[in-house]
Amino acid sequence: MKKGYIITAVALLLVVCFAVGFVMRDSIGNILHRGDPEGTTAPPPVHTDADDYMAILRGSVDYSEPIMKTDIDGIYYTMTKTGEVSFFKVNGDQISEIAPSGVYDVSVTCTNQQIPARVYYYTAGDGVVTGYGLFTTDSSDAQVYIYDYAFFKLSNLPDAYASSGAYLLLVDTTKEDFYSNNKVYEEDFRYYPNSGETSYILSVDNRAFDTTGAFRADYAMLTDNAVKRCGENFLFFSARQYHLFTKDNNMDIYMAGGSGNNRDNNRYIEDVVDFWFSYDANGVLALQRNGEDGFNLISYDGGTETVVKEFKGNYAENYIRSGDWLLDKNTFALYDLNTGASKTLKLENTNQFIADIFVTDGNVVFLRGASEGIAAVAIGTVDGGAVCYYNDMFSGIFSPMILRDGSVMMSVAADKEGSAYSIKIFNTAASEIA
Repeated sequence: MKKGYIITAVALLLVVCFAVGFVMRDSIGNILHRGDPEGTTAPPPVHTDADDYMAILRGSVDYSEPIMKTDIDGIYYTMTKTGEVSFFKVNGDQISEIAPSGVYDVSVTCTNQQIPARVYYYTAGDGVVTGYGLFTTDSSDAQVYIYDYAFFKLSNLPDAYASSGAYLLLVDTTKEDFYSNNKVYEEDFRYYPNSGETSYILSVDNRAFDTTGAFRADYAMLTDNAVKRCGENFLFFSARQYHLFTKDNNMDIYMAGGSGNNRDNNRYIEDVVDFWFSYDANGVLALQRNGEDGFNLISYDGGTETVVKEFKGNYAENYIRSGDWLLDKNTFALYDLNTGASKTLKLENTNQFIADIFVTDGNVVFLRGASEGIAAVAIGTVDGGAVCYYNDMFSGIFSPMILRDGSVMMSVAADKEGSAYSIKIFNTAASEIA
């Protein structure tokens, strides 16, 4: 029911997987290669051994659900379609379940609908809290008529919004993002566990309705990155100045705050192309549209925009972002969005590989895509290069993550129905994949 323009590459993968099933092939051999125009030479053959990835496979565990990251380093979670949550620790190739610290039964008001959820949470030794809950009409008898799905996330409030005993409670109603590590939240609340009360943080004054009868989901949107980088005021994303079905999916970055009728109506940076911002010495960094076929990395100090780097091409079609890194899918150029600096990823054993998932921490790199219709992944390091591996199972990957020891963990669907998953951990050190 919400924001078609915020569907990420992972979410698009989920839609395809659940709607039409995974594309399977009986064989990955017999790939043809053409020589140069004179027919005298031919490029090296692509790697076609479906089992070669076993050389870097460090561990594999079967679960009924994909495993996803939390806000706590080294802690992960799974969630069933009925909302049961389990927490896990990962140590080397060992994945062990840990007990939740507790459960909150929460209820929030969205478009005058009272939506309940049971939120399971885990508290780390330093007081950092992470929790998750789910509402669906299939698993709840609550009288909710407009929404059939709502994902809840519980965390600590940023310092600027901290309130005695309160937590931050975020809600996302895009069911296609269920297994995504990069959700966009349309509702935000302070949650007081002692009383069960909630209150909005960002203003929703003058919020219009969409075609389903719900309040527009693109009115005041937060991401995990926006929460993590919150300063004195939230920076958040909104398309409130644009038509609900704009072709170019326009949105702006707003700054919360102010008073009276102008509260939370400070349009800070206009026409950005992704749910990302950071900071440099001069101000806020953001990706801003530049004409019909280009965009700029800009630094904005509240009055002046400075172009840090210009980019050519359509952002949604030609680029994939992972955290503070941007990948050009055509050239494999990697850009550090905090500086604008670039380097080119070296890929081995590939032939016209096209990536559709990209994850990096600035050192380790993981890509998922296809080469000549064959599902493939590329695993390695930014400076040392990455090697492509081909296997039918790579068409069913969910929630790839880089662990703190530099390995890559991902969930792979065992079948097109998603009835079971294999959690796989791969080594990525250059010496181990050579």
